[in-house]
Amino acid sequence: MDVFERGNTIKTDIDFKEDGVLTDPSGNTAFVTVYKSDGTTLINRSGATRESVGEYYYYFNTSSTDPLGIYVIQWSGYHSLLGYGYKPIIQRDLIQIVDTED
Repeated sequence: MDVFERGNTIKTDIDFKEDGVLTDPSGNTAFVTVYKSDGTTLINRSGATRESVGEYYYYFNTSSTDPLGIYVIQWSGYHSLLGYGYKPIIQRDLIQIVDTED
């Protein structure tokens, strides 16, 4: 698990894969939601930036007053089922936010 000091900008990234191959979610749209350690939402379903096929990233800020502990980063998107609807993609990562060193 990655550890970051609160009060900083954090870069998070993801590789979307279908059957082990990098692939973009339908519409080249990936979303990120970040939950703080107290269960509240820091970022709610914000669009991520596409770097290349299947690779996305997102920058977010934490404040010096955000709670310490484990944060959940939830990525989401959809794969087309070729005319039969869409299959949701959900992946979660954990990071730890620690106090800044003086």
